[in-house]
Amino acid sequence: MNDYTSNTKEVDRRQCVIYSEAEKKNIRIRKKITLLQIELIETNGISNIYDNQEECSMEIVAKFHNKNIINIMVVAQTQSGKTGTMLGLIKNYLGWGDILIPIENIYIITGLSSCEWKEQTKERMPGGMWDRVYHRDNLTTKFVKDIKDKKNVLVIMDEIQIAARKNQTLFKTFKRVGFYNKQYLLRNDIKIIEFSATPDGIIYDQKKWGQHSYMQIMRSGDNYTGCVDLYKNGRVKQFKDLYCLNKITNNVNKKLIEENFKDIQEDIKKYNKTERNLYHIIRTPNASKGNQVIKNFKYIFGENIKIYNYDQEGQIKDINDLLKKTPREHTFIFIKEKLRCAKTLYKKYLGIIYERFVKKPDDAVMIQGLIGRNTGYDDNGISIVYTNIGSIEKYKKLWESEFKDTSIKWKSKTTQIKHKILMSKDTMMSPKLITGMSKSDDDDSYLKKELTINKFKTQDEVKKYYNENLKIHFGGRGPNKRKPNGKGFYETTIGRETKVHSTTRVFETKIWALNETHHYTFHPCYRNVEDKSTLEFWIIHY
Repeated sequence: MNDYTSNTKEVDRRQCVIYSEAEKKNIRIRKKITLLQIELIETNGISNIYDNQEECSMEIVAKFHNKNIINIMVVAQTQSGKTGTMLGLIKNYLGWGDILIPIENIYIITGLSSCEWKEQTKERMPGGMWDRVYHRDNLTTKFVKDIKDKKNVLVIMDEIQIAARKNQTLFKTFKRVGFYNKQYLLRNDIKIIEFSATPDGIIYDQKKWGQHSYMQIMRSGDNYTGCVDLYKNGRVKQFKDLYCLNKITNNVNKKLIEENFKDIQEDIKKYNKTERNLYHIIRTPNASKGNQVIKNFKYIFGENIKIYNYDQEGQIKDINDLLKKTPREHTFIFIKEKLRCAKTLYKKYLGIIYERFVKKPDDAVMIQGLIGRNTGYDDNGISIVYTNIGSIEKYKKLWESEFKDTSIKWKSKTTQIKHKILMSKDTMMSPKLITGMSKSDDDDSYLKKELTINKFKTQDEVKKYYNENLKIHFGGRGPNKRKPNGKGFYETTIGRETKVHSTTRVFETKIWALNETHHYTFHPCYRNVEDKSTLEFWIIHY
């Protein structure tokens, strides 16, 4: 990695690249070609840029006019139009004023190891960009070779939560191309845009980039149905163990099979009343456990049920080729390690969609999994999803808080709960990895709020405030009730002094000792230490 700080003056803004007149002409011609290709894509209905996607992409382009910004995180719900937004972003970035960027400097990459993602993305992008759509398998080789030492670069990253931990593929890629040096990023005008529905720990590291980052929440378009909508409409049920092993005998428990399959049977009966045959997608465990789940379905629904396998060695190459055909009978599709994220399903004939049961679910995997594939603008109104309801409830809270509520116990590969606060864990976007980031950029100060002094007339009011506002964050029972001294005054300890203190003394003290384990402090104090009627109860916290 080059040292951009030892021999040259440091910069704090992205530096413009100067092109010759011949280079400018070439860039403009290729820009026109690309914009015409995008127009053809829209005209032919291959991919459309809807109003919400246009709005989001325009906001991203506008933010990049701020030369301090290197990194923009775009959070959008599953199947809400991230690819259309990417297309709109390329169109609007190329078409905005006199912005000049060589088309060969625009990339779309992902940590997914998915040929389906690559082909699906290329289909929706202008032909001039197909060679710069990279997935995990060629990031550390072809992508590194292509982008190395380029200036004025736009890198669009899809499904940022995948392979995003330190020492995984994206980390190795960034390290090889020099992206872990702030001066390199600024001097070479590197612009990074990250897309995800579940940014997990990445978003909390991205916030630590300070002036060099920005988060954009993308609103969903009209007629969108998300996982929360499915839940509100009663079309989400808690998943159960379909393997049904008796832990004592180590054999399959037929009584448990009958119990855990009861809801599925009821759903099938309801579909039969409407005379609708449907496809039912079931994610199974791997190896012998998966085979046993299939046997359990045959035990419940009969040996002659229609079955397809969708896995690495399965009968189906593209699941949508099957889903577009009208089913003549209820058909069960058993999948392994497929449909985790990115894939768009044809939904018209979808019935039951059953996520693989795990005791301790990864919330991001749950949201991005089968329920995520059943979201979008083409909801059929009848499908039912079995998954972990708790993950949806947590996601709803995160989304409504714009991912600012750090009290939510969100479980993923790149998050951790530390001192009851949700934060990042070993992500490749941590500013601690980047040479030149200041200490203020890589600490956890973004978690802190302004010091709050709350004043009450009674201790009951303090208790109520704690239970309604702080207990969810700090736990415990809150401050213990104080009793007055023999003269009827309340004493409190400030520093080493335990006595009747004034509000001024409490306000001016610097000895709060608030930290990750001591979350608040509680003091009775007086506006006038000689007048009992001026008593106030203060609870102080960040």
